[in-house]
Amino acid sequence: MMPGVTQPPEGKRLPAGRTGWRLAMPMLLLLAATTFRGGAADADPAQRPTEIRLAFSKAMFVDVNENDAKAAIKVYTKNIGDQNGVYVGMQPELPDGTNAIARLLELQQADLLILPAEEFFALENQGLEGPLLLHEIGGSLTEVYLLLVRADSAIGKVEDLKGRSLIVASDTRSSLATAWLEVLCREHGLGPAAGALAKVAHNSKTTQVVLPVFFGKADACVVTRAGWEVMCELNPQLKKQLRVLAVSGPLVPTVTCFRRGFTESIKQQVIRAVELSSVKPEFKQLLALFQAGGLVNEPVSMLAGTRAFLANYHQLCAGTNAPHPSPGNPNEP
Repeated sequence: MMPGVTQPPEGKRLPAGRTGWRLAMPMLLLLAATTFRGGAADADPAQRPTEIRLAFSKAMFVDVNENDAKAAIKVYTKNIGDQNGVYVGMQPELPDGTNAIARLLELQQADLLILPAEEFFALENQGLEGPLLLHEIGGSLTEVYLLLVRADSAIGKVEDLKGRSLIVASDTRSSLATAWLEVLCREHGLGPAAGALAKVAHNSKTTQVVLPVFFGKADACVVTRAGWEVMCELNPQLKKQLRVLAVSGPLVPTVTCFRRGFTESIKQQVIRAVELSSVKPEFKQLLALFQAGGLVNEPVSMLAGTRAFLANYHQLCAGTNAPHPSPGNPNEP
């Protein structure tokens, strides 16, 4: 079997979600969960609850209006905070790029950070650590990427992509899709994707990634398996007209982590807050609204497969102007 190409696994169906807002859920969930400390019964009215300073990488805001996101965050955190008798008054930092995040860490101005996995690895030695809180969708903490072509296409193997046009999903959950395509092309002797393919476009909306292939306007596309299965539920014809040419391994696209040296007891309070919030009706309504499954506490070792993938990516691309794994322009024509 060729490297990078596997038989499409039987995956469980994942719930649908709005392209932008579903991808912003890790931010909203963490804000909602961390604004209380175990409920009103545990609160000491004589003391102001410990405030956690949050930072969300700008890369998390894909196809999401920042003002709308901030407004939603404020509403949900206030509702949950008020019902638990606690102080809610935190304003998250929105650093743009690893240099800005590193500066926050140096000044100890961020305690809990939500960022793409690529940024986590880049900054791990500069002050980031676990445990991690990972976004769960349909019982899975990882994403799998699919390379799709038309069933009647002459493209029978990855090498046949040479000179073809391709569209890559660029939402937050697809933050490693471009890197996977790059690895796929290089491992199959095509060289850099930009030189091998006639055109590579990006779009944050799954429909605008898949349908051009369905209608013959593009030769291939890369999407998440979750997005693909949702589209097939809505339009079964897609599964008949398109086929899977290659499948990635399971990857973790985004993580929530702590600043190194942050008080261990408060870390545990944050984790406990996430666990407690999951049984609250208001929190379940928030989850249902965005069709997400919640956050799961995991050790950094959960990222081993993603770490190995990115190490291979950087090794293959060493000395070339390879694209950064994080999404660029989410809706390139």
